[in-house]
This record gives sequence, structure tokens and C-alpha cells, in this order.
Amino acid sequence: MNRNLKSFRPTMGYLAMGCTAIIITGLAHAGDPNDVASFRAGGACARCDLRYENASAIAIRSADLRGAYMFNINLHRARLLDAIMESSNLEDSNLERADLSRANLRHANLSSASIVGATLIGANLQQAVANSANFDATDLSTADLSTADLRQSRFVFAFGEDASFKSGDLRGSNFSQARLRGAKFTNANLTGANFSGAHLPSAELGLAQMGGVNFSGADLAFANMSGANLKGANLTGANLTGANLTNADLRNADLTGAEMGSALLGGTNTEGTILPSGIMASARPQIKAILRP
Repeated sequence: MNRNLKSFRPTMGYLAMGCTAIIITGLAHAGDPNDVASFRAGGACARCDLRYENASAIAIRSADLRGAYMFNINLHRARLLDAIMESSNLEDSNLERADLSRANLRHANLSSASIVGATLIGANLQQAVANSANFDATDLSTADLSTADLRQSRFVFAFGEDASFKSGDLRGSNFSQARLRGAKFTNANLTGANFSGAHLPSAELGLAQMGGVNFSGADLAFANMSGANLKGANLTGANLTGANLTNADLRNADLTGAEMGSALLGGTNTEGTILPSGIMASARPQIKAILRP
């Protein structure tokens, strides 16, 4: 009996060693090794398989990654300036502190990606799918995210001066404390979004869907919110100085403590609105009553 066990020990050891070798090889390059080599050499890598690759701190300019499969790739601190990543799959990827300035990410899939502290200045994310992605502290200045799917995404402390979110789906997104001077949200769906403490002076929010949005303590001075749906919105303590609220729907919104000097209110629906004074508006309140602090 002991002889049989001894005779099997070398075989079992060999099998164990073999399995270990297979696992290690698998972890080294889950994607296609040839594609990985081409990518790291800076060559064209359209439709490459780079899933799970660890490319932290890689630096390639104008990389051609159109349609590349980069699921769960690690691009932490990578420098991919002017990269062409149109229709690429970056789902669950790590793009933290990466520099993707002027990158083309049209139609890219960034769902659940971590993009914290990244630089996307001037990047093109038109029609990108980035729901549940984390853009906290990311610089999106002048980036184009129009018509993108950004549901439930985070932009806490993000920078987005002159960024475009036109016609985007931003339901349930979190822009708390974000810096968004001149950002464009025209026709966007911001239902249930959180902009508490955000800075949005001169932002374009015309015709946006903002039912139940949280603008408490936000700076909306001279913002254009004409024709916007702000039904049930929280605007307590917001700065609405010079804001354009003509034809906006403010029914049941809360404006307690809001600053509304020089705000434009022609045609604004304020039925059931709590005015800056804390008093609920009548069906047709006088404009002076609304503007009074």
C-alpha cells in the first residue's frame, strides 16, 4: 500500500507543477499575447484583445485602439494622449489618474470603470456608455459627453468647465461639489441627480429634465434654465442670481433661502413652490414675492 502511494507522489507533484505553470501563464496575459506585444510596442492595435492586461503607467501617443477589447484592463497612470479608442470596451477598467487628453472614446463602453483623478481634457465621449462609472475628481474640461449614457455615475469634485453633456442620460448621477462653469446640459435627463454644492455659473440647462434634482447650496448664477423641468427640485440655499428660469416648471420645488436677485421668471410655473422666504407660493404668485429674500 505504501509502495503504491510513493509511486504516485512524483506523478501528483508533476501534475501540480503543471497546473501551477498553466495558471501563471494565464495570469500573465489573459488577452492575445501578440496583441499585447503590438500594443506595448506602440503599433496599431485596432480590435486587439487586451483584457485583464496590466498596462499601468504605459505611455503611447496617438495609440490606435479602435474596437479593442480591454475589459478590466489596468491603465492606472497611463499616458494615452490623442488615443483613438472609438467603440473600445473598457468595462470595469482601471483608468485612475490616467491622462487621456483629446482621446477619441466615441461609442466606447466605460460601464463601471474607475476613472478617478483622470485627465480627459478635450476628450470625445459622444454616445459613450459609462453608466455606474466613477469620474470623481476627473478633469473633463471642454470634453464632449453629449448623448452619453451616464446613469448612476459619479462626478464628485470633478472639473468640467465648458464640458458638454447635451442630451445625455444622467439620471441618478452625482455631481456634488463639481466645478462646472459654462457646462452644457441642454436637453439632458438629470432626473434625481445630485448637484449639491456644485459650481455651475453660466451653465446651460435649458429644456433639461431635472425633476427631483438636488441643487442645495449650488451656484447657478446666470445659468440658463429656461423651459427646464425642475418639479420637486431641492434649490435650498442655491445662488440663482441672474438665472434664466423663464417657462421653467418649478412646481413643488423648494427655494428656501435661495438668492434670486435679477432672476428671469416670465412664464415660470411656481404652483406649490416654497419661496426663498419659506412661504409656499400661491397658484399665481407675484414675481416680487418670489424674488424677495
